[in-house]
Amino acid sequence: MAAITMETIKIGRVTYEVKSGDYILDNGSCYQFIAGDGRVLKHKDFTAYTSLVMPKTLVKTIPFIRMTKVNSKLSGIDCVKWYF
Repeated sequence: MAAITMETIKIGRVTYEVKSGDYILDNGSCYQFIAGDGRVLKHKDFTAYTSLVMPKTLVKTIPFIRMTKVNSKLSGIDCVKWYF
């Protein structure tokens, strides 16, 4: 259903190109694919999304061992950023 390579990531029915600076954010609750350069990934009505929640089936297929891990704190919450 959902597949990942280091060049593309598929969330739902759309395949997104992974660019330099993109990362996966783990906030302890869910994993999000975030566009590092601020580009819009999805438009819905009058809202533009630069981050998308990833399904758990997709998270299981990601090779985190090949990614760079950075611990950070956002709004007082400990988060982990995984850079491609």
